[in-house]
Amino acid sequence: MVVINWIFYVYALVFCLYTTILHTAFNIPLLVAALVLYIISLRFQMQHAAIPWLRLLFIGFLHYIGHSNLCLPLYILTLSFDIYKDESRKKSWVLAAAYALIYICNVYLIIGFSSKNLLWIYALNSILDFTAVALFTRAVYSTIRQADSLRNERYLYAQKDSLTGLYNYEESHRRLEQYIQQKQSLVLILIDCTDLKAMNTTRGFQAGNFILKQMADLLQILFKDSLFIARYGGDEFAVVMPINPDHDSTASFKQKLDSELPKLTGIQITYGMASYPLEGLTKDDLILLAEHNLFMKKRESWLKREEHMLRSEKLRVVGELASGMAHEIRNPLTTVKGFLQISKANGYNIENWYAMIMDEIDRMSDLTAEFLQFSKPHRIDFQVDSLHECVLKVIALMESEATRFGHEIHYQEWIDPILVWMDQDKMIQLLLNIIKNACEAMVENGTIHMQLSRDPKNATLIIADNGPGIPSEQLEKIFHPFFTTKAAGTGLGLSICYKIVQDHQGTLEVESELGKGTRFIITFPLVEEHSQNEKTAFL
Repeated sequence: MVVINWIFYVYALVFCLYTTILHTAFNIPLLVAALVLYIISLRFQMQHAAIPWLRLLFIGFLHYIGHSNLCLPLYILTLSFDIYKDESRKKSWVLAAAYALIYICNVYLIIGFSSKNLLWIYALNSILDFTAVALFTRAVYSTIRQADSLRNERYLYAQKDSLTGLYNYEESHRRLEQYIQQKQSLVLILIDCTDLKAMNTTRGFQAGNFILKQMADLLQILFKDSLFIARYGGDEFAVVMPINPDHDSTASFKQKLDSELPKLTGIQITYGMASYPLEGLTKDDLILLAEHNLFMKKRESWLKREEHMLRSEKLRVVGELASGMAHEIRNPLTTVKGFLQISKANGYNIENWYAMIMDEIDRMSDLTAEFLQFSKPHRIDFQVDSLHECVLKVIALMESEATRFGHEIHYQEWIDPILVWMDQDKMIQLLLNIIKNACEAMVENGTIHMQLSRDPKNATLIIADNGPGIPSEQLEKIFHPFFTTKAAGTGLGLSICYKIVQDHQGTLEVESELGKGTRFIITFPLVEEHSQNEKTAFL
């Protein structure tokens, strides 16, 4: 604007010098006065509605005193200047018509016209000239205004998040850097909407977007004195609050974040805070500390949630075990009770039912012993042993039992030694349970195949039978406590096997196909070559 004003000043001064040198001006003091008044009017810009009309009068007066049509460019420039930012089209056209009228009147007074036709032609040309100036000026102003609007809109979109209307990630970094350069004491709060991802999954993204908008509105209400609020990420927000070094404001911030905001939004949030200059002197240090504190809050919340879920799962498992144990013990107790009632009616002569009563009591004793073995923490003595030797001992123990059922046991061993950390007694119990189940499941002349192998890290033992197989609906339940398909089984045998494998850091998998048999695949980690010392673990 200063450059444009100087163009007007210079041209008006040149006009006055030109008319003075050529002696066309008939009154030099009046010419100077008109020049001064015109320059003064330019200094007022558009602060008053009468200023453009006063400028027109000063130009007309300057034109008349200077007595030269060289003033035409000054008319055109000043008209463009006056209507460039005038929002009223009517006022612009009236002003253009007034400029044309004053100019034509001055031309007529200066040079006169010999005929009226010549006057009308000149007047028409002047009107067209000023009309063209007005049209061109309005068009340029409209084009520039649209360009400015688009530029401002792009700049706004570059700064703001389209969903919430808050500042975006890049703008938040830029503004935070700016405040730190200004040495503004502040606290940066990073807020994460913990439950938003789950809400997007269960209720859709529209519900999630609604929560984000609501969160943005509530943050602007709760932290109305903030330096700025930004959407820092997908479900994260950043709030930068000014702080007074003499007064701790973080307590009020924490109260709003811990209680007020979750109550208003209905979702859980976690947050991390960092203050400048107490905890960080640069933007990056401040953001890193706030993100670290946010992560620790998330981790603390996650651990609490996992602890709660683990506690609930433990209570559920204890309830299932207690229910199963009560059910299994109730049956033999009912039988014993019935026999005692019968013996009472027969003069307490229990000789006929003594064997049955003792069988039921033994059954309860065995069930209690297996349950304690399954549930009670016990001492396991680990040492390096050969898995091959362990399998041979189990085959020796089960060979007579298998022969009694009419079955055969085939064993395919690995050539190289296979050493694992094991409690040999528990390992033998594990293999005995699986082979015994296979013998009881198969009909006569069944076959049990055992294959031992290894890879660089693990030993694998496969025990397969050609029995009837396990139905798919039962296959997932065979390791559950008290699940059994045997009439006299406790349902704890395979559960104990699974626990023994877990205690040895191994895996136990089962594959079965009806009519073809069942395969148990057991893996154990191998002992490293440089580690041959015994160790003891308590589980």
